[in-house]
Amino acid sequence: MLVAATVCAVACGSRAPCVPEADGAGGGLPAVKMRHQISFAQGDDVQVFDGYMLLAGERLLVKAFAGPGVDLFTVVRDGAAHGERLHIKGLADRMDMAKVGADIARVYLGGCPHPAGAAEATCAFYDEPMIESFDDGGRLVGRSFPQAHGIGLTVTYAEFAPFDCGERARRIVLRWGGSANEMVIRLVACERLERVDPGVFAIGEP
Repeated sequence: MLVAATVCAVACGSRAPCVPEADGAGGGLPAVKMRHQISFAQGDDVQVFDGYMLLAGERLLVKAFAGPGVDLFTVVRDGAAHGERLHIKGLADRMDMAKVGADIARVYLGGCPHPAGAAEATCAFYDEPMIESFDDGGRLVGRSFPQAHGIGLTVTYAEFAPFDCGERARRIVLRWGGSANEMVIRLVACERLERVDPGVFAIGEP
């Protein structure tokens, strides 16, 4: 189930992306660029890879690498619209890229209205139910998608620390249903970009 080995996550406050709303002024979009190291464990089988993400409002671009100079996959998302491409054809029977892109969106996009002082909030995430959990400081520390993949998905954000782009979760853990499958995403670096070309988020052949 290498399908899970795809998600890079960040959390801040009541809105997971924690980036300025993209307005397109000046010919570009304000964005956050993050670099991650990811491991996915399915029993004794552990896959390790790295990648980066550009995140601008409800738009994202993810590039993952199986090793130095070896492209693994690309995902682009603009709200509900999406496009995915697997660059290593031999993995096509192990990675469902539509599910990969959906899990990335579940971790990064959207966000429930968070009443002050509330520990939990429930809302619709692109037509599916989502439950968010918050700590005493109002930081997003968990998401639950009961219907994801037919078995459910939980995301936990932990080890918050300051980065150049603000406070972020350094460690994110994803688990699917009652399985032992687990992904751990470690945030290595994060920076704010004043402007990126909106064309990088174009939906189509990534």
